[in-house]
Amino acid sequence: MKHMKRLLILALLFGMACSSPEKSEKNFVTVTILPQKYFVERIAGDLLQVQVLVPPGAGPETYSLVPSQMKELSGSLAWLRIGKIGFEDAWSEKIVQANPDLKVFDTSQRADWIAEEIVQHGDHVHAHGVDPHIWMSPAEVQNIVTLTYQALVSLFPDQEDLFKQNYEDFRIEIELLDNELLSLFEGLENREFLIFHPALSYLARDYDLEQISLEVDGKEPSPKYMSELVRHAREMGIRVVLIQKEFDKENAQQLAKELEGEVVQIDPLAENWIEGLRDIANKIVEGSK
Repeated sequence: MKHMKRLLILALLFGMACSSPEKSEKNFVTVTILPQKYFVERIAGDLLQVQVLVPPGAGPETYSLVPSQMKELSGSLAWLRIGKIGFEDAWSEKIVQANPDLKVFDTSQRADWIAEEIVQHGDHVHAHGVDPHIWMSPAEVQNIVTLTYQALVSLFPDQEDLFKQNYEDFRIEIELLDNELLSLFEGLENREFLIFHPALSYLARDYDLEQISLEVDGKEPSPKYMSELVRHAREMGIRVVLIQKEFDKENAQQLAKELEGEVVQIDPLAENWIEGLRDIANKIVEGSK
């Protein structure tokens, strides 16, 4: 009898092991940066698992994949790219070669790029010196989210109704955020702000602000440029220097000291995109006072 009970327990355990947990059965997709995880989850709810290639605290311009991430990519249905950041330029070919069945979607196809130079070649254009931070603009995110929605529907056509409702709800929230930021920046007298790495060009374009960056062409500021920044910032009454959490604060602190001001940390790669952008906007306004 005891032998039979043991066999029954073993059979039950074997059956549980064979029926994979829900987590492993779930389809998952891959995105490049954390805000995209938020976009996918706002559309798909908890239907999908989302793998993020650039982890929190890492810079998307210079990050390198680790072997475990390449292995995990082999089980991903699709990769939703964000566009033209350094990480994707360096790794996209390797990722596709290692995963020939991976479906790749470029969610930046509708972007109105900020670039140093736009060159027309026949029926298409090439942009040089492109600023990749399109997710810092509600207007650009509307396009990113539309392309994300279309990609998810193509992957899971039976979920189109659910995705469409979530997509429309999210678009309304983005419009509300846009109106909120328009109101927030409307009465701003000093529309310039200092930042270490120029990640807010699209936000500045949307709301008629002027971003002044310490970093020039990806390089730390020269002594001459720093002295010019100090002079200009004093003239304009700017005392706050914004810096992304993944960057060294040394140069920003040096400038803030010269201005008798402070360094304020921001997170353009925050997973909760709405709250992250709202926080950045509020810090720009606070810094202008």
